[in-house]
Amino acid sequence: MKKWLLTSLIAASLSCSVQAADQDYKLVTVAGYLNFYLLNLNACEDFHPEVRKAAFDAEQSLYPWLEKLDARTKNSIDASVISDVVKKRRNALNAQINEGDFTLEHCQAVIKLLAGDGLDKTLLKNLE
Repeated sequence: MKKWLLTSLIAASLSCSVQAADQDYKLVTVAGYLNFYLLNLNACEDFHPEVRKAAFDAEQSLYPWLEKLDARTKNSIDASVISDVVKKRRNALNAQINEGDFTLEHCQAVIKLLAGDGLDKTLLKNLE
């Protein structure tokens, strides 16, 4: 009986641990997703002044989600994990800019995705 109880406790503990790790992974994925858009829009505002206002307007749609993300991750995920994701995104964007691939058309596509199609609702459910 003791072995069964101990086995049950270990299984329950592992299950909770796996669920927490799965939720953390989902939140880190959402962080990378939202920061991709934020970094791109900020770069559009800097490098392509002709879309600055549209990029700024599209950026505003990200802030409620970033606030929810911050609230959900504040006490659950080590800040360095999200920081690392953002650094990787920023490095990839810097490489794109340095290679001359950060075009006006790229900015227009990012803005259209946010302004027209909107963010991925399935992915954002992880913040609810």
